[in-house]
Amino acid sequence: MIILSSLVIEPFIKKYLQEGYSNYKGALVGTRDYPSVVDKPLLGESFPLIGKNNVSDNNYSDIWWHYPIFKVGSYAQVTNNLQYQRNPDDGKCSTAEFCGALYKDNEIHTNVSHPLPPVPDTPGTRVGYYRTPDDLFLGPQPGPLLELPAFTS
Repeated sequence: MIILSSLVIEPFIKKYLQEGYSNYKGALVGTRDYPSVVDKPLLGESFPLIGKNNVSDNNYSDIWWHYPIFKVGSYAQVTNNLQYQRNPDDGKCSTAEFCGALYKDNEIHTNVSHPLPPVPDTPGTRVGYYRTPDDLFLGPQPGPLLELPAFTS
């Protein structure tokens, strides 16, 4: 009797003890069509394609200079984090033959960031850089020193 009940209950227990990853449900098959996933590169819509179907002749001594390196701590606030990349091959390809094999350089926007101007001296509570409308802060509004009132007991 115990063996029969364990055989009946076992499939239900396995179903509920299974981890919740989506690959159990067959979700690894993407929503895109099968031939386009195989024939076209992943970033083909974002970057122009070269059109050849082989790897490049690059090695690691050729690609290292593509990696963006800027001075540390510049007052111009220049960082290695580029918002707009010309090419996804940024000097860190693994293996080196894949750098320059798929994508051409893209026309990009500027990566120069301009600091925001000083906060305007307007009424309201300052939240980070911006200010709230007057009626959002309960109690007296901050004075000309832009300080919140001190609550004393």
